[in-house]
Amino acid sequence: MDFKLVFLRIIVVAGVLLYAVPPDTCHAQRNATRKFEKETFGKTRKGAVSADRTKARGGAARAMKEQEKKEARRDREDEKALRELRRQHYEIQSEATRARMDNNSRLTEERYKAKKLKTKKEQQKPELQKPVQPKPPKDKKRVKTKDPKKQPRMKQYKVKKY
Repeated sequence: MDFKLVFLRIIVVAGVLLYAVPPDTCHAQRNATRKFEKETFGKTRKGAVSADRTKARGGAARAMKEQEKKEARRDREDEKALRELRRQHYEIQSEATRARMDNNSRLTEERYKAKKLKTKKEQQKPELQKPVQPKPPKDKKRVKTKDPKKQPRMKQYKVKKY
């Protein structure tokens, strides 16, 4: 019984507070916070995009551009080092090997050019082959003209006589 009375009192007090305290005080508090921010910092949270944000974005873009420049420079350096290694490798070979290497590279280049020309021609004028037409079915089956008695009998068809 005491529990029910205490519970009833809590419900009554909560109901009175809901009606006594208007919900507009929350909006008033929010407006007061905005006023304080405007007085203190000269701007509010929901204002135009500040210069701070644009500078931050610019910094990220700048960092990305610098990273791309570094990658491009690294690629150029790698290419240069590779060319130098190839040159050194070529220089240490004998005359016969150098001649063979030159001949191989020349032949490879010719094959590559021929293949490129062939693909270019095919793209310009592809070969149009006629599709294979299916043959019409035969109306009559071919009749065997030979006498079946005179045909040689296969081993599996021979009948053994006891």
